[in-house]
Amino acid sequence: MKKQLHFTINQKGGCGKTHLAYCHLTRAMHHGITCTATDTDPSNSSLADYQGLPVNTIDIMDENGLEINPQQWDILIYHLLDTVTEDITVVDLGATSFQSFVSYSVNSNIMELLKDKFDIYLNIPVVGGEALYDTTNGLQYLVELFADNTKIVVWINEHFGKLKGEKNESFEETETYLAVKEKLHGVVYLRRMDTLQDLAVSKMKTAKLTYEEVKQNKNGNFQLLEMMRINIVMNKTFEMMDLVFDIPTNTKKSKEKETVK
Repeated sequence: MKKQLHFTINQKGGCGKTHLAYCHLTRAMHHGITCTATDTDPSNSSLADYQGLPVNTIDIMDENGLEINPQQWDILIYHLLDTVTEDITVVDLGATSFQSFVSYSVNSNIMELLKDKFDIYLNIPVVGGEALYDTTNGLQYLVELFADNTKIVVWINEHFGKLKGEKNESFEETETYLAVKEKLHGVVYLRRMDTLQDLAVSKMKTAKLTYEEVKQNKNGNFQLLEMMRINIVMNKTFEMMDLVFDIPTNTKKSKEKETVK
């Protein structure tokens, strides 16, 4: 089985791309899978702020910090090809860098190059409300460009409410979804949390803690019920992800050996 390479990507800011990257890394750690990540967001390196996650950064801006330097993408690709040894790699792409990376990838045929080493996944969040139009447009655009060389996974992010089309239909009934459905690898649902779950998870994210760090609770910052609510949310997320994303073979074998012992 090839190593997995996950890009979290969409053209709209604030739609949950970094949360998707966080979910991939925390799921990997939960399952004992080796993982690493690269944060490329020039305006908000929020993933790299988590000290408990294996994240490095690549500055894609020019020396004046005013414009994206497309040559910096070469550094990322060489890093992926020559340095990465982990089973799961995540690249968090910010909205600022979206068009630059897409153009670079198409013009240099990057996905074709990377697919010899990786199973490549495009993790694309779609949200409701005012951002629905922008995020679904981003989904269609990415499917048209990359469906042949990547596995495209849509993340239905219900944080801002249920996704409804113009005719109040469910997302799965919209023209956008039906147009791309056959080219999707899978769909992950991030269900809307109740108020108390949202408060507990927000506390974890604001503190920039991983799920594993919360479970250890070394500083006693989380009360019992807060930890229970975080467990419920994260385990539901992992269960959804396990239906879509494989667990690397080496990890399965090591778990089997542990069970035998």
